[in-house]
Amino acid sequence: MRPLRVLVVDDERISRETTVEQLRDTGYTAEPSGNAYAAIKRLREHAWDVVLTDLRMPGMDGLALLAELRREFPATEVVLMTAYATVETAVSAMQQGAADYLTKPFSFAELDARLKRLDHERQSRSELLRLRAILSEQRAAHGIVGHAPAMEHIREHIRLFSSSDAPVVVTGQTGTGKELVARGIHACGPRRERPFVAIGCGAIPRELAESELFGHEKGAFTGALGRHPGCFEQANGGTLMLDDVDDLPLDIQAKLLRALQEGVVRRVGGREDIAVDVRVIATSKVDLQNAVAERRFRDDLFYRLRGLEIALPPLRERGDDVLVLAHHFLDVLAGKTGSEPKHLSPQVAALLRRHTWPGNVRELWRTVETFATLCPGDEVGLAHVPEFLLERDPSPRPYVLDLAGRSELHLAELVERFEDDVIDWALEQSSGQQLGAAELLGIPRTTLQGKLTRRKKA
Repeated sequence: MRPLRVLVVDDERISRETTVEQLRDTGYTAEPSGNAYAAIKRLREHAWDVVLTDLRMPGMDGLALLAELRREFPATEVVLMTAYATVETAVSAMQQGAADYLTKPFSFAELDARLKRLDHERQSRSELLRLRAILSEQRAAHGIVGHAPAMEHIREHIRLFSSSDAPVVVTGQTGTGKELVARGIHACGPRRERPFVAIGCGAIPRELAESELFGHEKGAFTGALGRHPGCFEQANGGTLMLDDVDDLPLDIQAKLLRALQEGVVRRVGGREDIAVDVRVIATSKVDLQNAVAERRFRDDLFYRLRGLEIALPPLRERGDDVLVLAHHFLDVLAGKTGSEPKHLSPQVAALLRRHTWPGNVRELWRTVETFATLCPGDEVGLAHVPEFLLERDPSPRPYVLDLAGRSELHLAELVERFEDDVIDWALEQSSGQQLGAAELLGIPRTTLQGKLTRRKKA
């Protein structure tokens, strides 16, 4: 996904130029603006994800700019920068629609953490828009579309797990829909009216991880000029999704274990425990048991989390679900434009079946978006597919030759033995049913019967 686009609005030239330079060095797309009027002009020319604005500026101040942006650019998030004396004003501004605020002076690490959180939320919203395409008309499907047995199993587990308060672990490769499953569990349970807070554990700077999770008190560290509630407090009464929980540092894992066991957190710099009622759903792209064996994940936290587990299969293991999803995505894209849904040609359907989908459902969505953009008619053909689908990799051989040390071979005998082994495999896979074995081998049943008769005579 593209970098977060940040517009920095500050009448202090050195401050804004320094911030822009730091943002660019970190990988953001950032531009400066010396006042609110210039910022509005920039927003009308190009879309920006976040406006980072000073609160006190001559002419139109930060609050007035916030109001204008909420009216004209509701999709753009606003983060206010304010001096300590105006924290109350900033909090009030958040109630008016600001996404966050920072008290000056602040460290760039703190700004980076806030922006990463906003970026994660942006990606989550975008992902929901994409994965909403796999929402069936029946809410009982929990947003999971597909006919593969594994997906029906997952829908059933979402239903069963939603009524519990125990932690859930959702595992799977990137792009398989782990957050969608977490949101489904939350939406189907008794906490559905309470907050759902998602935090990307891998996106938190190590030095701010404890503060982001458990909060901090004023003066807890340099730049902590006000009290900050952590994710546990923000999710109180609801659900906290710890995305890529395996990315948390080991010392933070120990504090997470205490929060899970005792239902309390302590802010950084705080002296009192704060009771929290939070249902935790942890996701991981790695096998946590292997991470424990490699001492990258605490065993006590692993045993506290494990129990209710959902493993999402990669898209390549879901058979024709790739076509079900592709057609569903085409329907959703057509609904956005008010046009008739496009359909896939047999040649394109074959390409989709053949591709291994390393990016899973997320990659498929992007591919279908390409179809919809490039196809002017109602059928997606080979002319409308991206190059990577046309580049066929050689299929790996399903067998291994071991000819080391041999000086000669009898080809006919070798081929006959190989054929017998393959037939035995097919019969085993089909529980001895000849019709099923013939279908696996792609030959008529009579041909298989003839080969079996030959074997008996031999």
